[in-house]
Amino acid sequence: MATSKSIDEIRRDIGGAMIDGLTRHDLSAIDAAMLAAETGHDLAVIKRLFPDLTLAVEQGLRDLDDAVMAQLADDFEADADAHPREKILEGLIARYEAYAPYKPVIKALNKASVSNPMLGALLVTRLNMASKTILELSGVDTSGLKGMLRVKGLSGVALSCQRDWFNDDSADLAVTIRALDARLKQAESLALTLMIIDPEQQEQEKDDYDHSND
Repeated sequence: MATSKSIDEIRRDIGGAMIDGLTRHDLSAIDAAMLAAETGHDLAVIKRLFPDLTLAVEQGLRDLDDAVMAQLADDFEADADAHPREKILEGLIARYEAYAPYKPVIKALNKASVSNPMLGALLVTRLNMASKTILELSGVDTSGLKGMLRVKGLSGVALSCQRDWFNDDSADLAVTIRALDARLKQAESLALTLMIIDPEQQEQEKDDYDHSND
């Protein structure tokens, strides 16, 4: 039995096993005993940490997102002069790239969420949290009402491109990237109209970015 690991490590193990299990089984077919067999962790510990296995799904998706965001933080630090819009687009692309091996899992979770409100809320919350982190890493304020609207708007962009991503068989996600770029421009235009984005600030950021690349 894997008893020497910390609680956080056990959580990550179970989350990973859940996501991996979903590549082969429906969510309803996975139980704590299966996860215990996959990871070697004690069944009682798994049941205590994840009394509802939907929470193990959340753990697995959060760990995927955490890895994406950590890499983005490093990349953005190395390219501090990039325009926020470029960083946001890069963040959305990076998340879809990381999730590419799990397309069937996301499709299955979306389908299951129709009859599982807790799972549906989990998927929405996870997307919003990822959007919030991408915005903050890109230097965009997410505080207050405007910040909340920015987060919701970016989540809407990502969600609106999900069908394109599901149908994108290109090796470089070219179809998905074009869709994201187009939707992001539409969202940006709407945000300016609703004053979610300050036009003067956006113009100043664009000028600063252009000058830095002269």
